[in-house]
Order: sequence, then structure tokens, then C-alpha cells
Amino acid sequence: MAGQNAHMMPDGECKLAGAKETSGVVVDERRPENDIVIEKPVGVGGENKPTDVFNIQYGLDQVPPIDGGPPAPIKIDGVCDQKTIAAIREFQKKHFGIGGSNGRIDPGSQTLAKLNEKRQRWIQPYLPLSLGVDGWLLANMLRHAPYTRACVHAAMTKISSAQLGGLFGGSSMALINKHFRLDKGDDQDTALTKMYNIYSFMLSVLDRPDAYCTLDTTDEGEGISSVAFARLGGFFDKSDLTGKIKFRRGAYFASEIQDFAAFVFIHEMRH
Repeated sequence: MAGQNAHMMPDGECKLAGAKETSGVVVDERRPENDIVIEKPVGVGGENKPTDVFNIQYGLDQVPPIDGGPPAPIKIDGVCDQKTIAAIREFQKKHFGIGGSNGRIDPGSQTLAKLNEKRQRWIQPYLPLSLGVDGWLLANMLRHAPYTRACVHAAMTKISSAQLGGLFGGSSMALINKHFRLDKGDDQDTALTKMYNIYSFMLSVLDRPDAYCTLDTTDEGEGISSVAFARLGGFFDKSDLTGKIKFRRGAYFASEIQDFAAFVFIHEMRH
């Protein structure tokens, strides 16, 4: 969402700009609480304005299947696809018969009135994450960035020790080989330098986690991961550093476990 950013504070806490609160409760303004009103027709032959489609999809997902609602929730994204039209037809067929099932809902129509009547308004259909409403999830993850940075810095210290050799170099190299098996390769020095540079880049990301992390507000990672994802090829394919880690709802579990959160950060940065 444009104009809404998370900011790390000196004490390690994260604050989100742009979130709206009412008496301490964040309100998701995307959810229609009153009767649904549309400006233009939605469905077959309709103008299908995204806001109108979004509201119709939301209302349909609040209707139980026994009352003509979809057997499985439809995706609420403001796009009038075939599943949305099919859901409109089935709702109309339930209440007005086949003859009244034209797959279209007009402003002020009997279908719209019936939809508002049959909606179970206590039902909260699934919506993509929102920075304004779900920013607490991003904040929960970003509070672990300093700890992750400490872990990365410790790894770099071990690599430096292995490169320098000496009293502790052997034990450092043994630990590195335990995880990365560099002893199976031909050029350990080159591999160690590459690893050090990768970790060094991770530090630059963790210095500004608010710039490189966000939420999956469009559900683009729906088929990729339930926790987090980064662009194909990760941060290392481009020099402009525009890559981002996008957290999904499953990140909630990682946000409550420090080591799990650090693993997620490092895993996504290494893509």
C-alpha cells in the first residue's frame, strides 16, 4: 500500500504509519458493514467497477450455501471472473428461479436487496493482508531483525576466523563444513569469500528492514508459501536492491519464535 511504511525505532520496536484506529481497535474500512450499495451493474454485461465487484463478492461470501451462497468462498479481489458470475447466478437461482438467474446485479435490484437480506454480517470473509489493518504482523516480524543481524554478524566472524587460520581457525572451519561442506569443494578460499560477501549483503538489508520487508497485500504469494516469499532469484539478481521479503499470514507463528523469525529472514534473503 502506497504511503504506509514500517519504521524501526531506536528501542527495536516497530511502528507503522498510516494505520487507522478507533478506540484502540483497528478498523478494516474495506469491509462493508452496512447494506451493500453499488454504483454500476456487476456481472454479465455490467460495468464491473472494482469497488462494486469487491462489495458483491464480499456479500456473497457472507451468505451460507443453504441460502444460495457459494459452496466454497470466492476470492474477494474486485475482479468479476467466471466464479463470481457463477456465484451470482446460483444465488439468483436459489431465490428467483432459473428465469431470474441472469448473472448480473444492478443497483437497486431485487437481487441486491435479497443479498443484503441474506448476508450473515458476523461472518468475516478472507481478505488479502492490509498494511493498515494487519501492520501488527509486519511489526512483529521486524522486531526480530536486530537479533537476525546479530546471527549474521556471528556467522561472518566465524568465516573471518576460518580465513585467518591460527588458534581458532580450525574449529571455525569445522563448524562451517558441518553446515556447508566446503571440504568437498576444490577452492575453499573462494567459497569462504563468496559466503562472507553474501552475509555482508544480508547486513545491509537488516540495517533497513523497513525498506526491504512488507506484507503480501495482493495474495501474489498464495501458491508459493504460507509464511513468506521473495522474488524469483532473490535480492542477488539485481543491483538496484528493489527486492522485498513479503510476509504472509503464516508469519504469525515465526513472529512469536525468535529463531524461527531469523530463519525466515535469512532463508528469504538467500534466494
